[in-house]
Amino acid sequence: MFFTRYRSVKLLNNRYILSRYYLISVAKRLGVFKDFNYCFSHSGRYSAFVISSDLNHVSLDIERIDRRLPESLKLKLRGVYNDLILPELNIIMIFETLAKLPMINPPVILSKGITDNFPVDITTISNNIFEVSVNDKKVYSKIYTFADFYICVTLEENVFDDCVHY
Repeated sequence: MFFTRYRSVKLLNNRYILSRYYLISVAKRLGVFKDFNYCFSHSGRYSAFVISSDLNHVSLDIERIDRRLPESLKLKLRGVYNDLILPELNIIMIFETLAKLPMINPPVILSKGITDNFPVDITTISNNIFEVSVNDKKVYSKIYTFADFYICVTLEENVFDDCVHY
């Protein structure tokens, strides 16, 4: 997992192009340029990406720890996921990573995911690792804390000790 800080104002910075250019240069240095999977996430002037040459599907979301959610959204999340001992922002982050996974079909949409009609089941496995079931797919999410950020990484398998380093 890599982090970078953009030095220009968000509106004047084309993060899509710059972040992919940076990814390609790092992938070349790591020797995984020909066969790798990746995912980006941006939060303000900070970006992170995860590269994998071993996993088929990987996704990432970062958010500042101090990000505030509307009270109505927090109440809605607690109504659906009242058994989870997890900050509401972390639940949103899990949904954000699910939305980036092409293997989830139909795609996860946040507004549908926080209703009782959309089958997203989140179960705590161990400290900050969650099994997430969507329709017939099962993935695993882990929440990390790094500096002033929460980082959520979602993988096809529960192999976090083997492959996620920062």
